[in-house]
Amino acid sequence: MGGLVSAHELGSTAVTLVVLTLVFLFFRYTSLGLAMRAAAYNPRSARLVGVRVGWMLALGWGLAAAIGAVAGMMVAPVVFLDPTMMLGILLYAFAGALLGGIDNPSGAVIGGFAVGVLENLAGAYVVGTELKLTVALAIIIGVLVVRPSGLFGRVVTSRV
Repeated sequence: MGGLVSAHELGSTAVTLVVLTLVFLFFRYTSLGLAMRAAAYNPRSARLVGVRVGWMLALGWGLAAAIGAVAGMMVAPVVFLDPTMMLGILLYAFAGALLGGIDNPSGAVIGGFAVGVLENLAGAYVVGTELKLTVALAIIIGVLVVRPSGLFGRVVTSRV
């Protein structure tokens, strides 16, 4: 693409979209995905209909570890290998999830792309490349002050 986007960035984007699609299809169209959603949403009711909630939680942790391993493989050529190599990426991911909405997976993806664009624009024109991580912190603080549920999140109110 004219030198604007590297092959690694295109590959990482493609792998991310494939993993996202597979996870969506897994949770939407399989009985195991339905059981995992039921165990996460209401464990007591899931137990009553025969879902083994402990197994579903363990499977959820395993799925999260596998997706984290894929993310680590995609980012390892970009950052230096050290014990804290994922801290910056986790901060960007948290900012994206907060911006899009913690309870909305598609909103979190849109929020992640928005954080990436905002961070690169602010890094190029406002704060410089050394302080790009502070843009993610500013996004987190701004979202928590203005709209804690995120752009696509569901506002939950309860009366006492």
